[in-house]
Amino acid sequence: MLSYIHAYHAGNHADILKHLTLSLILEHLCQKEKPFTVIDTHAGSGIYRLDDERAQKTGEASSGIEKIMNQDLSSALPSLANFLSIIKDYYSHGEYPGSPLIENAFLRQGDEQILSELHPRAFEELKECVYNRRKMCEESGKIFFEPKLHKRDGYELLSAITPPKIKRGLAVIDPSFEDASDFEKCGEVIARVHKKWNAGIIALWYPLVAHRSMEISMMKEKIAASVDSTEAKILDIQMEIKRKEDMTGLASLYGSGMFIVNFPFKLDEKMQEILPELSKILGETANSWTVEKR
Repeated sequence: MLSYIHAYHAGNHADILKHLTLSLILEHLCQKEKPFTVIDTHAGSGIYRLDDERAQKTGEASSGIEKIMNQDLSSALPSLANFLSIIKDYYSHGEYPGSPLIENAFLRQGDEQILSELHPRAFEELKECVYNRRKMCEESGKIFFEPKLHKRDGYELLSAITPPKIKRGLAVIDPSFEDASDFEKCGEVIARVHKKWNAGIIALWYPLVAHRSMEISMMKEKIAASVDSTEAKILDIQMEIKRKEDMTGLASLYGSGMFIVNFPFKLDEKMQEILPELSKILGETANSWTVEKR
């Protein structure tokens, strides 16, 4: 299905958790001079206007990024500094960056970024985003790290190109989960990719929705079963902003999570430091969180 468009949800609480986690992983990869690859399977449009009619229709940014920007978190939580710096640059212009721009902000000479997006409108917006960013960097004298763009099914791309030429790196998987089959696909693809690319970090974002509890659990178990615990570690991060028991209907998102294979050293400690304050800021009817090593 290709009905999902992220512009309706850009900058919401799920984006904050996902992009914060992504930033911390990329910080870790940048600690060594060795180059790395970033593969983004569901890249979306790249950038989002917060005054776009789609964002305005849902108003989700008001309970996400707007709450974060109203807080002075850098001094209290130094681990957030890079993430906040990137977000603020765009937010000051009424924009919210998607994962492609956040990833690109960490790239260095020799690193590689591969972006896949199948939705026709989102792919055209992604191409425009890359063109505009390149032009802006040329005018300002900054270096632009050109990503490789693919109008392709993200699961198929990831399976086809792993292990990448630069084996050190990260795969970001962020499907819409509008179709129940996405849960099964994620489990199958991650299990398959990890066997071929056992050194790669694989970061999966997933929704917390009451009517999909079984699918979520089965997906995690399939991934965990494919990972040799003596060689790789899994980190499961969850943040709930609403009470699960209060949610009804099919659009019952009460939080989200990140399921990370080969998680970087001390990522668990950083998230345990950050999430109490973050969940307090973003929480609506709940503000709970968990960081579980598996």
